[in-house]
Amino acid sequence: MKYDLIAIDIDGTLLDSTLQLTQPVFDAVQRVVDSGAKIVLCTGRPYPGAEDYMKELGLTQEGDYIINYHGALVQRTDTGEVIIDHQLNYEDMLKWNDLAKSYQSNFQAVRNDGVYTEQTDFSPKALIEPFVNEMPLRVRTLKKMDQALAYSKFMMKNDEPVTQNLEDHVPVAFREAYTVIRSEADSLEVLNKLASKGQSLKELAHILEIPRERVMAIGDSGNDIDMVEYAGLGVAMGNAVSEVKDVADVITDTNDEHGVAVAIDRYFFAD
Repeated sequence: MKYDLIAIDIDGTLLDSTLQLTQPVFDAVQRVVDSGAKIVLCTGRPYPGAEDYMKELGLTQEGDYIINYHGALVQRTDTGEVIIDHQLNYEDMLKWNDLAKSYQSNFQAVRNDGVYTEQTDFSPKALIEPFVNEMPLRVRTLKKMDQALAYSKFMMKNDEPVTQNLEDHVPVAFREAYTVIRSEADSLEVLNKLASKGQSLKELAHILEIPRERVMAIGDSGNDIDMVEYAGLGVAMGNAVSEVKDVADVITDTNDEHGVAVAIDRYFFAD
């Protein structure tokens, strides 16, 4: 066994295209856990949106962790305690909300206790984030909210032309001060500049005293690039975007072909 930790993205990687955890992938993850190595889920999802998968896989024991919100938070999964925090503040929220309004875009500020917005006329797309992640939607006048609150990410999800227009008009100063992710064709997400899966994986590995060469990471999308690049063994899914494949050390099968299980069997348990 060459690795002490495997970091695994959820959507498009751990889950198949129907968002199911297949039996071969479940079994492979259990074999890693039984070996004494760590499995760390690394996702753009909020903690509540990943919780069911953590429980299903048994990754809620003492010593288990999750990297969520694209790396904005790292939490213990037995207690929910935050151990790494790269979040956004009240002033950040007001800036991005004003920009989104200027281009007729939805705006949502997301934290573990809910999805906050000023909107009252909801399109179906504006309801996806709270629905998929089973989080309450909290309609508030943002300028009257508690200024001490921190936010893990901002989400702007619209019809694709609206999202494209917004992205085209993000000021250079904003891009320099924040991490801006086109996570899907219809979605723009904003993070603290220090937040990324790769950065938080690096920080977590340091805390756990696991050297880089003993870390394996598996992913498929743009927010997985620096995580896959950081790991001692970076694995791209067969369905990964070309940018992930370009930085990966190896390519496994697709998520509909149990690619995580294939990678674990081929590389984690290899002699």
